Amino acid sequence: MSTVTTIAPQRAARIATQLVELIDLQRLNPGDRLPPERQLADLLEVSRPSLREALHILQAQGLVQIKHGQGTFVQEPIVAQELRASMMATTHGLNELFDAREVLEVPASKWAADKATKEDIRLLRATLNQIETVTATTPIDFDQLQLLDAKFHLTIVGIAGNRFINQTLNVLQDVMKMSMETTLRLPGRSEVSKSEHNAILAAIESGNGELAAKLTMQHITGARVVALADAKEKNKP
Repeated sequence: MSTVTTIAPQRAARIATQLVELIDLQRLNPGDRLPPERQLADLLEVSRPSLREALHILQAQGLVQIKHGQGTFVQEPIVAQELRASMMATTHGLNELFDAREVLEVPASKWAADKATKEDIRLLRATLNQIETVTATTPIDFDQLQLLDAKFHLTIVGIAGNRFINQTLNVLQDVMKMSMETTLRLPGRSEVSKSEHNAILAAIESGNGELAAKLTMQHITGARVVALADAKEKNKP
C-alpha cells in the first residue's frame, strides 16, 4: 500500500522564506538561475519534496519561474512588473525622475553605511575599478559605462536591504535610460562622477551614514543640473 507524503503548509512557507533570503544573500537578479534542486535541498537541509512545495509557493507569488528541464529562475516580482508598466505608459519629466532618485537613494546610502560588510565594500570597489577601466579605453563604451554607473547605485540600495526600494530603483533606472541619453557622454562628466562615486564609497566604508547621504544628494543634484541643461540645449529651435 503506497503512502502519500503530505507537506505541512507552515513548513513549506518557512522554506520559501529561506529561499527568498538566499536569493537576497547571493544577490540574484531577475533571470538568474537558482542552484539545482538537489544542491538547494542540501544547502537548506530540507527534503526535496518540501523544497518543491516551497518553490511552487514562490512561483505563485511571482518571485520565481520554474522551467521544466532548465531549472528555476528568479523572476521580477509582480509589483515591480506593474510599476514598470505604469511608469513606461506615462511621460515623466526629468525633474520628477531625479526627485524619485533623491527619495530612494539618499536614505539608502545612509542605511548602507550602517550595514555594509567587507564583501559589500569589495563589490562596490570592483564596480568602480570596472568604471575606471572603461573610461580609460578609447573610444569609451558609454552604454557599458551607463550600466556600471547604475550597478554602483543599485548595489548600494541592495546593501541597504529594503527590497521595495531596490525594485523601485531598478524600474526607475530603466525609465531614465529610455527617457534620456546618459550625461556621462558630456565632456568632463565621467571624471566628476567617478570622483563623487569614490567619495560616497569612502563614506560608506567608514560607516558615516550622514556624510554618505549628503554626498549622494550632491551627486544626484549635480547630475540633475547637467541633464536639464543638456535637454534644454537639445530642445533649442
